[in-house]
Amino acid sequence: MTFTKENNSSNQNNSSIAGIRLVLQPTSSMNATPLTDWLSELESGPVLVPLAKQQGVQKVMAVTNNAKNYPAIMQQVVQQISYRTVLEWQERCYELTGIEVDNHELYVLEIPFFASAPLPPTLGRALHAQCLQWLGRADPDLAEYLHNAEFFPITLVMKPGTSRTQMFLKIGLVQGNLLAPLLWGMSQDMNVDVAWTGIDCRLGKWIEIQRSTTFEALTQLPTQRLIHLEFLSPTSFKQGQKIQPFPLPELVFSSLLRKWNMLAPEKLQFPLIEWQGLTAAYDLKTLAMKMKAGAEIGAKGWVKYEFSEPEQAKIATTLAHFAAFAGVGRKTAMGMGQTQLITSD
Repeated sequence: MTFTKENNSSNQNNSSIAGIRLVLQPTSSMNATPLTDWLSELESGPVLVPLAKQQGVQKVMAVTNNAKNYPAIMQQVVQQISYRTVLEWQERCYELTGIEVDNHELYVLEIPFFASAPLPPTLGRALHAQCLQWLGRADPDLAEYLHNAEFFPITLVMKPGTSRTQMFLKIGLVQGNLLAPLLWGMSQDMNVDVAWTGIDCRLGKWIEIQRSTTFEALTQLPTQRLIHLEFLSPTSFKQGQKIQPFPLPELVFSSLLRKWNMLAPEKLQFPLIEWQGLTAAYDLKTLAMKMKAGAEIGAKGWVKYEFSEPEQAKIATTLAHFAAFAGVGRKTAMGMGQTQLITSD
């Protein structure tokens, strides 16, 4: 939902707000009020997180560690839009032209960072610990709960950049209420050095929200009978007491179905299914992903799955889109099971 100068009221349920994006338009006007000072007038001011520019538009996300603070933040921001307040942000002057309220449930984020030396492949546990530390800064009880939970609702993976020391941290969230505490904690480390496995890494100055949506929106996508999934990092499954690296259709979609039913609203949950999908084509190779406790074998590459039964095809389509946020299979919080749906077919 977006607020603009023409629309300054809403019946938005504040408890579902994950963050507020401030839309800034460059201006030549002077006598600007620093954006940080302006928001600090609130009793519990938010932290400001720069977002990657999209089509030349500058946006800043205002996040708070307590969702109860959003009504006061929104009230002041909407008021300032009507005043045409000129704001100073990062040594430039802007007019605040709108607000975008983040009320989605599923997110994919990316933040660049630069390492002082090549990072070891056994980085998964360090990233998992760092993520918990960021959450703990905003809400220690939440971090402790997630640390002990059977399912960790965040996926983490490193993506290579243009050099051996430039990388991107890609984060998938399958609970919208984690966005604000995660960014709140992460903001303290942006553009400063953090140590991962003893190597100094400088986080970037901005975060990119690559994708966001809701569970309901995923259920309304057109059904695909042929589903083409790409496994971007080694993927494996627990099958009985053994580990299965081949992404059989019943393993892939049962894994996604379990995660979906743990997180989606009750009215959108699916029944248990005996999958009848077929593996129509594939190009896979097995890789060993090094972990602190030893190597984990998984499959990387692509698979095309075919579902002839209409209802299974519909549910499989929803789950295939969900995979980009939730990951597939085991150890998705440590870099495994990163998956995307190929839609070019």
